[in-house]
Amino acid sequence: MSEDTNNVASETVSEQPTQETPTNSTDVGTEEAKLKEKEDFKTLYEKVASENETLSSVAGKWTKYEETRRASLLEKHPEEDRESLKGLPLETLEFVTNKINTAKANAPEIAGNPRGYKEISKDWTKMDMRELKDNWSDILKAAEAKMTNKE
Repeated sequence: MSEDTNNVASETVSEQPTQETPTNSTDVGTEEAKLKEKEDFKTLYEKVASENETLSSVAGKWTKYEETRRASLLEKHPEEDRESLKGLPLETLEFVTNKINTAKANAPEIAGNPRGYKEISKDWTKMDMRELKDNWSDILKAAEAKMTNKE
């Protein structure tokens, strides 16, 4: 009698329909949970393996891009700076390279010519009124420069 009871109990358990929760077919997380619930591990494994293949190819492409971008950015720096810049993250390296390349160099200074002093093209005593007016600030700067050089 006890065997019959166990048999009936096991048949009852196996015949009970599994309760499935209503899910959206686009929701991957619940779909995986559903497959785990059904113990359909082979389908789950195949799905994860295909996703892994896709992501691996994308990761390979990204790694290749990052290596070539890093190499091209490092080429723009002097040899002695490359070792220290090699360890920087790509975004930081791009920022540093752009900052250095966009920095404007100072205008070369001419010996004996202070900044802002512009050589007057002709003698100010022979200029007409319009030329004097246009060049007045340069004439004053030239006169001040001559005065400071004499002292």
